[in-house]
Amino acid sequence: MKIYTDAPEGMTVVQNAFIDRFMPHANGEFVKVYLYLLRCADTGQELSLASIADIFDHTEKDVRRALAYWEKQNLLRLKLSPDGAFASVTFLTPPAEERKSVPGGSEDSESVQDSTRPDIGAHASGAPSSAPTSKMEDKPSRARIRELSGQEEIRQLFFIAEQYLGRPLTPGEQGDLIYYYDTLHFPTDLIDYLLDYCISKGSKSRRYIRTVALGWAEAGITTVAQAQQETNLYNKNYYTVLNAFGIRNRGPAASEQEIMSRWFTERGFSIELVLEACRRTIRQTHQPSFEYADSILEKWHENHVVSLSDVERLDAQRKQEQGKRTDMQSARTTGKRTNNFPQRTYDFKQLEKELLNQ
Repeated sequence: MKIYTDAPEGMTVVQNAFIDRFMPHANGEFVKVYLYLLRCADTGQELSLASIADIFDHTEKDVRRALAYWEKQNLLRLKLSPDGAFASVTFLTPPAEERKSVPGGSEDSESVQDSTRPDIGAHASGAPSSAPTSKMEDKPSRARIRELSGQEEIRQLFFIAEQYLGRPLTPGEQGDLIYYYDTLHFPTDLIDYLLDYCISKGSKSRRYIRTVALGWAEAGITTVAQAQQETNLYNKNYYTVLNAFGIRNRGPAASEQEIMSRWFTERGFSIELVLEACRRTIRQTHQPSFEYADSILEKWHENHVVSLSDVERLDAQRKQEQGKRTDMQSARTTGKRTNNFPQRTYDFKQLEKELLNQ
């Protein structure tokens, strides 16, 4: 692919609008891809999805998601070749209204797609949840925020959050904390643990903290003890998957965590189903492949698989369909072979005369 920018040669220019308005709320891996492409613009360097994925130890699907995300933010324009591959990437100037916004921004600017999820969230049972969605509907009103901000408990919560983040809270972050407290009904000690947990995972991102909080709400978590149990469960599941793939003596990479998070949180698969997908992956590819296992689980998700008996049902249907296709192919082949012989015609009266004369 080719990449274009109007920045002077010999330097990489990152606009303040990107840093102020877009970077704080984007997935960190997406930011890396954006900055790397910006660095490579107009250098004449040959790039492809595969080469970019190798740089960051990602999959090509990860890079595609990053490009799609920045295109949706109107920061990139992607051009595809006739075969569907990326032909060029053009950097766009952020819209004027975005540049005029105050760093930290309005609530509306925070609505982003959850193309990736943290490593915890809803129960792995696959049961539907009626908890708040990741779009944070029913946000507290400004009046409600002002009312609760005057309470000692909330002021103390703001102080604790500022200590974790190492800076003053933005109005949007204050609104998030009040949402967790007033709408999700998290006690302050659970919010304290939420901040501690997220930062211990290496992220101070508002988006990351918010998604973890919503995952806990979907899982029905209301106490620190429940949150600790949930996080330990998902960490245990991750290492169980690594062991199933024969991967030992290391933790999961960021891209692997993202894929496994999709299995356990977004699709709600149980550990038994995930391990079955891992076994089938090894049997088919003879090596660990998170992408191959993901393709198996994606098909199961499309077919509403929630148990191993559902997998057996799908296997039986597949065998039956394969048998029908084999029979049809065999019938077509037999018909072709029969028609290949030259057709003979007989004069039966002449044959009868010859037999009588013998």
